Amino acid sequence: MNRYSLLACVLSTLACFSSCEDDNGQAGKKYDPNKPVVLTSFSPKEGGARDKILLDGSNFGSDPTQIKVYFNKVRASVISSSGERIYAIVPRLPGDNPTISVVVGKDSVTYNETYAYHTQALVSTVTGNGEQAFKAGTLNEAQVYGKYLDMDAEGNLFMSWRDGGTFGIARINEEQNIVTALIEQTSSNRILYANGLTVDRSTGILTAAHESVKEVTFSFDPREAWYPRQRNIKFTTEELNMIPDADKYNNFITFCPYDGMLYTRFRSGHIAKINPETYEGDIICKGPKGSQYGQAINPAKPWELYITLHSNASPVEFRQGISVMDVRYPEQGFKRLNAPGGSAFRDGPLEEALFNYPKDIKFDNDGNMFVADYGNHCIRMVSADGIVTTVAGQPGTAGYKDGGPTESLFKNPWGVAVNEQGDIYIADWGNARIRKLVIE
Repeated sequence: MNRYSLLACVLSTLACFSSCEDDNGQAGKKYDPNKPVVLTSFSPKEGGARDKILLDGSNFGSDPTQIKVYFNKVRASVISSSGERIYAIVPRLPGDNPTISVVVGKDSVTYNETYAYHTQALVSTVTGNGEQAFKAGTLNEAQVYGKYLDMDAEGNLFMSWRDGGTFGIARINEEQNIVTALIEQTSSNRILYANGLTVDRSTGILTAAHESVKEVTFSFDPREAWYPRQRNIKFTTEELNMIPDADKYNNFITFCPYDGMLYTRFRSGHIAKINPETYEGDIICKGPKGSQYGQAINPAKPWELYITLHSNASPVEFRQGISVMDVRYPEQGFKRLNAPGGSAFRDGPLEEALFNYPKDIKFDNDGNMFVADYGNHCIRMVSADGIVTTVAGQPGTAGYKDGGPTESLFKNPWGVAVNEQGDIYIADWGNARIRKLVIE
């Protein structure tokens, strides 16, 4: 090859490279920090999760990795930018009528017009046929009478049950089309009486507390095919004596990704922190006394421990409500979040909302809380910005029906779990079924 041919080849290669850069949006118009980011309009004006949206304006720059778009506080996926138009994907559950903000460099600007977000929800039945008993098998064959749920990162749903003549913990997997018992017992051979379940999603280890024995828990490690192992909490004698035998019941245990610890609560109100490696336990505070319905950690703020308490809670202001404690400052105790007065129904700001025997609570990764509102026969959501809405079921109407949010029916829903994609699984206790709620 002569030098002229070589020069032509090099120039051709550079031109191709430049063209490829333009196609990838990296070599187009650059963001100018000396000029303002200007917003003009967006389209469409309404839609739902995963819909595309075009945001028009100027000085966006053409590198999508340097552009952030928010619907309220929820971040959208930015696909591309020409400098004057951003192509993005509407995020899931940003709240009602969200404002759209664009952040580039040090500039943060918001459209004057809000986006009309439409929530789409569908309830389906995963397994169970209404028989109030447990039977392993395929999803179509199995019977379930579950109360509490949790999930791992691989899509395994774990269910505790304690009714219908047997007691135990089961694994449910939709992809594998299976319901199988990890531990199943009768009254005469019961070694684990489980309520709330918790999974460390980084290891997949499932943990359940034996509610009737102060120091006993069981772990189920996927590396051991979830074989049940008894793990005793190492309390000092003084700490064990703090908890009266009459109020020794620890219905719940929760893994906290903030510090890698397990947290459990006894009916006496004592909160214990447990090292999952050594099982050394410490009583860190005493909160309100009474029976418990639910417990969860908010993954968006993993230092926040939430509980729901029974109508026998003391002091009375904690009854049938949602309360929170910062595990970094346990001496500050629990604070009730919703309005006082249970056995009622009211959506709206959390501080004004009412529930009717709220039971299990779980969060999605964005910090939205889902509540099994047992007495109102529906599923409620507390958004990350503190607004309560009913996302499935008809408040005050018990029944069994799949379908959209306004036509679906539940009967005394008890347990909830949320997978990595944000789908909600419900232990519909009164209907003896596991249901699935997909919200977009």
